[in-house]
Amino acid sequence: MKLVRQLDRKIRETRMFVRAMQSASHPILAQIVPIRRCNLDCSYCNEYDKTSAPVPLETMLGRIDRLADLGATIITLSGGEPTLHPDLDVIIRRIRGRGAIATLITNGLLLTPDRIRALNRSGLDYLQISIDNLAPDDVSKKSLRVLDRKLEWLAQYAEFGVTINSVSGHSQSRGRHRGRHACPGTRLHQHRRHFARS
Repeated sequence: MKLVRQLDRKIRETRMFVRAMQSASHPILAQIVPIRRCNLDCSYCNEYDKTSAPVPLETMLGRIDRLADLGATIITLSGGEPTLHPDLDVIIRRIRGRGAIATLITNGLLLTPDRIRALNRSGLDYLQISIDNLAPDDVSKKSLRVLDRKLEWLAQYAEFGVTINSVSGHSQSRGRHRGRHACPGTRLHQHRRHFARS
């Protein structure tokens, strides 16, 4: 099934590329925010709050329809933390139903095997997750230590493409700890190799 999904995705991406080269009169990629609320409060981020309600489903579906009418070929859900939206699967199905490539940017903390399977069923094409450090600190909780199990589940269950963004940094209080573990043999590199083969 995973191979069939990859082939289907490549065919749709090729069509999108051809269409983009034929005309500059439509958007190629659009990002929409289904919820501004986030389950984290990373100190570098200003794209969230702790109180906003999810954008109502009908509003989201209308926005997706409008983007599709404009010719958008990739629609990315970001936030806040989009996995907090109670109707995320319906939103992704609508994106796919309108012929666009559906992508999701998440912090990954709410991913479970069941959630990943639900994203498969909804038709998600790509998921992007960022890892900011090896261990949680005052700046970010999106660490390899916190997300390692989530990455294993993605490798095992995801039928969609997964992009892992990793950030290299240095913290005065944790400098030696980070340096000791930031080597090619870390689990992050193992995950990267697995997803590169997928």
